[in-house]
Amino acid sequence: MSEEYDEKLTDEVIKLGLDLGIDKIGIADAERAEEPPHGHGDPQNIVRGAKVAISLVMAYPDGTIDCDHTDDLIHGGVYVHTQNALYQELSRIALHIAKFLEKKGYNATPIAPELPRDEKRFVGAISHRFIAQLAGLGEIGHSNLFLTKEWGPRVALATVVTNAPLKTGEPDLIDRVCLKCYECVERCPSGAISRDNYPPYNFNLNKCFWGIQGWVRLTKVEAPPKDWVEARPTALIMVPKYEQKYPQIKEYQEWIERMGDFPYCSICMQVCKVGKKAKIKKEDNR
Repeated sequence: MSEEYDEKLTDEVIKLGLDLGIDKIGIADAERAEEPPHGHGDPQNIVRGAKVAISLVMAYPDGTIDCDHTDDLIHGGVYVHTQNALYQELSRIALHIAKFLEKKGYNATPIAPELPRDEKRFVGAISHRFIAQLAGLGEIGHSNLFLTKEWGPRVALATVVTNAPLKTGEPDLIDRVCLKCYECVERCPSGAISRDNYPPYNFNLNKCFWGIQGWVRLTKVEAPPKDWVEARPTALIMVPKYEQKYPQIKEYQEWIERMGDFPYCSICMQVCKVGKKAKIKKEDNR
């Protein structure tokens, strides 16, 4: 990226984001995101001539994370509802910032937190975590979640891509946020995270699906079956089979239809020691 930038405009964008309710905002060089992890979208394919990607961070209220996740009504009414509200708020603020930049004569596109995905690769239009890391707001930790110093992984993210000449931050928090305590590895009920290697190569998506889709909780089986782990392109093709095997899964699928994204497992977020030490026992969230 050219060293030329509009410092006044940069300050205005940052102030606008904070005034609208963002907890943390940073700006990444779009050129550094040309080869994003996992095949996510390139900012240049979203806004022609994109110079920067603005990362927006909002933290979950502590009570949302500390609630009783073993009670489906509390988990859904508190945690899931709050997540949806954060996504809506982030989308609203990202749109405001994009419209502000358009009025200044630049192209800008907001990218919502909840991304539509290519189910064959399970990637979205952009990697919010990668952009936030490039913007210097934190790092992608061993859990593969994005970690801030202030709140650990208990945050939601959105992005605005623009060709505006804004001053970028530096990803200088890499290897300075994650404590490498491996609590996420030890407490993951489905064994989706490994001590070996580093993100994203220490993470098994299909095993994570077994937990986050609710199967650990509903089947009382922690280790996902072999056919689930080996399913391609992802284990989501196995859902109909397991709905027949475990009728209670059908009820859960109905919750998803009513409430949208309904993540059943958030243990890696809860137990992370960065930002706030969690207070759950291993048997929680089942």
